Amino acid sequence: MDYNRHDKEKTTYRRTIKYLGLFGGSQGLSMLFNMVRNKFASVLLGVSGQSVIAIANRTVQMLSECTNLSLSFSAVRKLSDAYDNSDEETLLRCIKVVRSMAFFTGLLGVVLMLALMPLVSGWIFEDASSYYLPRFMLMSPVLFFMAVANGELAILRAVKRLNKVAAYTLVSSLLSLIVSVPFYFLMGVGGIFLVILFTALFQMCLLLRFTLPMYRYKVEPFSMSLLREGVDIVKFGAGYIFASIFTSFSMWLILALLSDMGDGETAGLFSAGFMMMTMLPGILFASLDSEYYPRLSGVASDARARNRMVNEQVEVQLLVQSPLLMAFAVAMPLLVPMFYDGSFMPAVTMAQFALFGMFMRSMTYPISFLPMVKGDTLLFVTLEMIFNAMLIGFVAVGFWSYGLTGAGIALAMAHTVDFFMVYIVARCRYGMRLSGEALRCLFVQLPLFVAVIATVVLCNGVAYWLLSVLFLVISFAVTFYMLSRRDVLPGKVVRLGNRLARYFKK
Repeated sequence: MDYNRHDKEKTTYRRTIKYLGLFGGSQGLSMLFNMVRNKFASVLLGVSGQSVIAIANRTVQMLSECTNLSLSFSAVRKLSDAYDNSDEETLLRCIKVVRSMAFFTGLLGVVLMLALMPLVSGWIFEDASSYYLPRFMLMSPVLFFMAVANGELAILRAVKRLNKVAAYTLVSSLLSLIVSVPFYFLMGVGGIFLVILFTALFQMCLLLRFTLPMYRYKVEPFSMSLLREGVDIVKFGAGYIFASIFTSFSMWLILALLSDMGDGETAGLFSAGFMMMTMLPGILFASLDSEYYPRLSGVASDARARNRMVNEQVEVQLLVQSPLLMAFAVAMPLLVPMFYDGSFMPAVTMAQFALFGMFMRSMTYPISFLPMVKGDTLLFVTLEMIFNAMLIGFVAVGFWSYGLTGAGIALAMAHTVDFFMVYIVARCRYGMRLSGEALRCLFVQLPLFVAVIATVVLCNGVAYWLLSVLFLVISFAVTFYMLSRRDVLPGKVVRLGNRLARYFKK
């Protein structure tokens, strides 16, 4: 046996688990704060208010992605290289370039929002446009705040201050909760726009509080030489930039279409279901952009190491996500009234079906980084365009055929097709194959996941809970067994698991 290789694999597994814990912990608390905020919003504003929140947030996010070049991700590689391999002067120059780009794109975003809002507001809100248009205009500075914040976030990631990134995630969610409740209570739907504005401002200030003690703020947003350097910096992440734009636009378009096809509450119900579906995977994917992508880039030219790292991520994501997603599906009828209210129950079945799409996404996401690290930007962008076009079409047809439940089935189908598409491309172009261990994880967890979804959709009462809990226990036991075989779990967890196993054998 190759003990050096075994130790190296064990180290990489532990590193993956460590960063899942770091980002997962902060994201988990952040999720709790967001759910409390949603509870207040649902009680104070109702489903129609949630529809306005969803459309306003998606509009801002779409315009932000169109203008800010996804600096929080795209600039990390160049900044990280300067931090690791260059002198202080080169690093400071690189930071100045990124900040200047962020400042310039933020101003561009403000201008774009002011120009487009009359058209967007008139299409979505129609007769109510005169009420919503000035409020959307009020949010235009949000684009500037978000752009500056993305630049500072890139700096923190590049200089390995990941603990501060995790702290930012947590504190910004707490600030959003503190800001939103009084505005919703005092101003109703009108307070939504001020909440978005002040939350973005506070998030920018929080990030500057972290970065300014390390690097003084210097910008030249209208210097052509600095902007040219900025283009060279962000072009490494061009694929990610376009993918972010397509994703934001597709979600905005879906909400707009649902508003047209349904009533005033449809977009709010879909948004609530979509958030419940993506909340937990978002926590577990949090470490991939910050930690996995830079590591994968480092072994991009070594096919064996590259494939081994992708498979390790697939295995860990399958083992960790599967039982948690199943538990989330089972608990959904309890969680929705707890974190929203009873009027959001129509979104439950949609979210339960859609969670199967997140199960497939747990395999797709680690593989989807391969075109980026290999420099195949056009291929990456093409795959993202196909997926987002497919998502829009599937959801529109699903909702038209079976309402919100059809939309949930459509989300699951879109992510399933996306997995096969991404995997076939990765196998044909990069020789990537799922390892035997990854396939074992898949073929054990997949039937359990299907059984849980079938149970929660078809069963009621005692049968619902008995069968669901049985499948959950089996899934958690499989995860514990497979991770303990790799010797990556903390000793206390292993001893507790062994003690429970001996107890049930008696």
